[in-house]
Amino acid sequence: MGMHSNAQGRNIVYASQTGASLDSHVLAGGGSDDTEALQAALDRAPDLGSLHLIIDGAARVSGLNVHSNTTIECVNPACGFFLADWANRAILRNANPSRVQIIDKNITVLGGTYNNNRRNQIHHTQDNQWVTAMDFFGIEQLTLRDVVIRDQRSFAVFVSNWRRVHMEHIDILLTDRANAENTDGLHFCGPGQFLTLRDIHGCTYDDFIAINADDGHTEYNAQGELVHNGGLGPYASFGDITDVLIDGVVLDEAAQGIRFLSRISRIDRVVVRNMIGSYRSYGFFMDPFWTKGGNYGNIVFDTIDLRALTPNCDYLRPFLFAIGGRHETLTIRNLQHHHPHDNRALVWVEKDGDVGALTIDGLDVTVDKALDDPRYIIVEGQVDRLRLRNVQVTHPDEASASGCLLEIRQNAEGEHPPRINHLQLEEITTRRLASVLRQSAGQIGRTDTHDITEL
Repeated sequence: MGMHSNAQGRNIVYASQTGASLDSHVLAGGGSDDTEALQAALDRAPDLGSLHLIIDGAARVSGLNVHSNTTIECVNPACGFFLADWANRAILRNANPSRVQIIDKNITVLGGTYNNNRRNQIHHTQDNQWVTAMDFFGIEQLTLRDVVIRDQRSFAVFVSNWRRVHMEHIDILLTDRANAENTDGLHFCGPGQFLTLRDIHGCTYDDFIAINADDGHTEYNAQGELVHNGGLGPYASFGDITDVLIDGVVLDEAAQGIRFLSRISRIDRVVVRNMIGSYRSYGFFMDPFWTKGGNYGNIVFDTIDLRALTPNCDYLRPFLFAIGGRHETLTIRNLQHHHPHDNRALVWVEKDGDVGALTIDGLDVTVDKALDDPRYIIVEGQVDRLRLRNVQVTHPDEASASGCLLEIRQNAEGEHPPRINHLQLEEITTRRLASVLRQSAGQIGRTDTHDITEL
C-alpha cells in the first residue's frame, strides 16, 4: 500500500503502489478496472485517522466511496478517473450518504480529470438516483480545487445536506451535447450554509450552477411539512440555503447560467459577482419552478457581462433574469448587455413575482443592429419599490427608434394585473430608444424621475 516508516508518511498513499494498473486514459478510457485496488486504499482512512491518496496515473473505475478526513490528489489533468461503461453511479461519493444527518467530514479533491463517460451511463437508477460525476450527501467541510469534469451524464457535482463547501478553479467540459438533458454543472440542494465558488468555467446544457432550496420534486402537506422529495434520488434533501458567495464564473456557450429554486425553504445572503462569457437561452432563473411560493431574502448580483447567443431551449422566450415568487431585496449592479443576438428581456418580473425592493444600478446596453421592439425590463407581477439608475441604452443611429427600457404589461394568461408601488428613474440616457416607460396594464403608485435624457 505504499506505506512509509514515519507517522506522517503512512497516511500518504500513491495509487501506483496500491496494485492499481493505471493503464486507462482520462479522455478515451479503456484499460483495467482499478476500482477494487483504489477502494481498498480509501477504506484505510477510518483506521489511519486520515488519508492522502495521490493519483499518479489514469484509472478506470466503477465508482469509489470516500470516507471522512480524506484527500484525493491528482498529479496533473492527465491523471484522474474514467467511469466504466454502465457503472451508472458517481465516480466519487461520500461513504455515508444521508439526507438527514451529516456523517462525513473533511473531504478534499485536488486536481485531475473526472470523466463521467456520459454516452455509456443511464440517466438515473430505479430509485431515481441520478448518475453524476460526483455525489456528496450529508457533508461538512468539502473542498474541490483545480478539478476538470468532463461529459457528465446529469450533474457534474451534486451536493445535498451540507455545511462549509468551497470549490475553486473548476472546469466543466461538456464535449458530448447529444441528448444533453439535465447536464447541470454544480447542483446544491438544501439545507446548506457557507458556500464559496470561485473561478468556475465551462459549458453545460442545463443549469451551470443550481442553488436548490426546494423545487418541483418536493411535496408539502397542508401544514407546510415536507412529505416527499424522492425525485432526485434517495439521498436528496431540501431546506434553507444561506451565506453563498459566487465570485468569478466564465460561461462558454452554456445553455443556462444560475438557477435559484425556492418554494418554501429560504435562500438568503447570496452574492454573485464577476460573471462573464456567453450563454444561449436563460441567464438567471429565480423562481419556485412554476409553482406558487418563493422565499428569497437578500440577493446581490454585481458585474455581469454575458453575451447572448442563439437559444437552444424553446419552452420559454430567452431572457437574462427571470424573477418569480416572493423576494425581499434583489439588487443588480453593473450589468452589461452588448451586441445582443435578439431582443430578449434583461429583467423579467413574472406574473407571480412579488418583490419588495428591486434595484438595477448601472445598466449599459449597446446594440449594433436593428432589433424588433425590445423590452429590456418587463414587469408582469408586483414590485413594491423599483429603482432604475445609471442606465445607458444605445441603439444604432441608422436604425429606427424602437423598444423601451421598462414595460409594465399584463401577462399572456390575463391574470394578476401588474403593479409598482414606487418607481424611481434616475440618470438615464437613451439613444434611438422609442420610450423609457411603456405601460399597457396595471398601476404605478408613485413615480420619481431625475436626469432622463432621450437622444
